[in-house]
Amino acid sequence: MYRMIFVAACFGVLAQACNPPVRLRPSRVETGLDSTLYVGVVEDARSIDLREARFLAHVKVGDLGVSLDCKYPDVLQLAAGAARPIGGNLLVITEHTRNSVKSTCHRIKADIYHIQSLEGLEPRINWHPARPIQPGDLRGDPAETGPDGLPILEVSISCRIGGDYFKDAILRTETIFWADSSSLPADAVLRDQALRRARLHFDLAELHARQLKSDLAALGPDVSAITGQYREMTIRQQEKLRQQRQELDGELAAGSAATVLDRWETRIRAELAKYQAYQEDVVIDLRKKARQ
Repeated sequence: MYRMIFVAACFGVLAQACNPPVRLRPSRVETGLDSTLYVGVVEDARSIDLREARFLAHVKVGDLGVSLDCKYPDVLQLAAGAARPIGGNLLVITEHTRNSVKSTCHRIKADIYHIQSLEGLEPRINWHPARPIQPGDLRGDPAETGPDGLPILEVSISCRIGGDYFKDAILRTETIFWADSSSLPADAVLRDQALRRARLHFDLAELHARQLKSDLAALGPDVSAITGQYREMTIRQQEKLRQQRQELDGELAAGSAATVLDRWETRIRAELAKYQAYQEDVVIDLRKKARQ
């Protein structure tokens, strides 16, 4: 009897240890702010002006040595999850280390702020409907253009698999807009077109990230198939994205920009809605179902 209690207690401790611990300081924060949907990340406080920002709390994401899902994007997501309920919309990383002894988990410390606007602050923006690209987010060198004469613009998608592989596998993707990769022209009309183009490329990348998750989910509850194929499937999806972005810019360079943008925006908006279920993480239940 006592052995069973001891074993159950051990499993309970291990289950808790699977998730990296997240600590707020102070532990109870009353800000009076509404919760937020999106939290931006800045890794160098010296690169931004925080005089208009309101400091809310410190957050720490640690590692107990047996943590799961503790890659850098994972711990950022955990820290953002602590920031949103208290009204934080900006994480400023103050310390980032990787445990190389007990595990390979990342650990961070960050300050949580609330700021009126994130425009122009983030070097990399994660796709979210609550965080559209703003003019100030296109902060690259105007002199840098591609072979088609359009401003250089960089977006990317990536994929990782989380979960414990006994109960579930979690399909996670990231869609990133790199703010320093593009710029706004001086002409007002061209500025509007450049902003619409940047948003469209970002939406197109998000569409491909959702399609990737859909294809991975279609493999079913087969963890070997998922973990064995997701890297190759990600590479193929990245290539499809590259080709479609090239097609879009080719049309923009050759025809009426306003007409091309209208057509592509309508098309991509409809496709994003079609894959709406794949906006968030997708959890694949790996447990065997009981026979009826």
